[in-house]
Amino acid sequence: MPRLTVLLVVLCAPSLIAQNIHPTPAPEVTAVPLREEIHLDGKLNEAVWQTAPIATGFRQNQPHEGQPATQRTEVRFAFDDAAIYVGARMYDDSGARGVRTRLVRRDANLASDYFEVIFDTYHDHIGRLFFTVNPSGVKQDANGLGGGGDPSWDPVWEVQTNIDSLGWTAELRIPFSQLRYPSTGEEQTWGLQMWRQENRLNELSQWSWWGLQETGGPPRFGHLHGLVIHHAPGRAEVLPYLVGRNSNIPGDRTDPFFNPHAVDGRVGGDATLRVTSNLTLNATVNPDFGQVEVDPAVVNLSAFETFFDEKRPFFVAGAGYFGLGGINCFFCSNVSSLTMLFTRRIGRPPQISPFRSGLATPVDYADMPENSTILGAAKLTGRTRTGWSIGTLDAVTRRETAPVQ
Repeated sequence: MPRLTVLLVVLCAPSLIAQNIHPTPAPEVTAVPLREEIHLDGKLNEAVWQTAPIATGFRQNQPHEGQPATQRTEVRFAFDDAAIYVGARMYDDSGARGVRTRLVRRDANLASDYFEVIFDTYHDHIGRLFFTVNPSGVKQDANGLGGGGDPSWDPVWEVQTNIDSLGWTAELRIPFSQLRYPSTGEEQTWGLQMWRQENRLNELSQWSWWGLQETGGPPRFGHLHGLVIHHAPGRAEVLPYLVGRNSNIPGDRTDPFFNPHAVDGRVGGDATLRVTSNLTLNATVNPDFGQVEVDPAVVNLSAFETFFDEKRPFFVAGAGYFGLGGINCFFCSNVSSLTMLFTRRIGRPPQISPFRSGLATPVDYADMPENSTILGAAKLTGRTRTGWSIGTLDAVTRRETAPVQ
């Protein structure tokens, strides 16, 4: 029974976490507790969006570095026991006519106006959680723990947008259950950065500004104050599934393993347990990957393996904790920006083929499994109070066989 165990423990120096390493005074904004329900429609007509403190004062990153943004942006934050809310007003002096947008798939290249909010929830100047939206409501999200953003991270959050005579607005609801943060009960300070792209003017502006020749990132973020999370939401989640499949396809009738009317089924489930406010356990039994996006068609004429992005939910969750860096070879095919841990090998199709195994008797037909069955897997990820980041992964696959003739 094949088994894969990966253990990763990364230390973030407590001295780095404790000290204030902002080279310039950081901008600040305060989130306020909700006193009313927010109807998520993108119109910002609730009272809280009129009274909450405003984050504004964006400065251009491009084209005129350091100059005030030509288009005003106002952002407010609120929270309740279950989620943090973001209300953003992007003014445009040309009104609705100045807004540039397009409809694309999630995490695709927007090539339009957009608004982005980034949280450093532990305020350790390391982690980053990206939430981006354009005027059409297209979402992008990424987990940037310890480096660049991993776009395969797809948390569950809601957003609505609206284009009006003043420009456009966005209303975001991000559940605390999708985030990692310190222990609950006390007021928290998160690192915060916001970006706005004005496509019509080719203008990119940011809230907590740094120059193009300066080192930026979480150490240069501003501060989001006022958050008080009394209870960690959703301590346990269980998602069972049952799948049936029937296929009716033409094929080689002489193949003894071919069934033109095949019927099969499978049952399994996923579970998530928040062990502490900082540590989360994910487990799966006979995982269901039937709804995962299909990989693009690739013609690989090189001597290297084709590396596809990880899209299976179990392996995507908490993937940033397994970021050991990568390698780049821009003169090699399929070998640029590879991570040191490639989870797509877990459950991949068996790599030994009876047609190429060197058997004394030639094989005419074989019943080859499509993938290696993952019997079960478990993963513990999170961060301790003293600054350690922990990622553990254990997966067990079934021994696969292929009857031949």
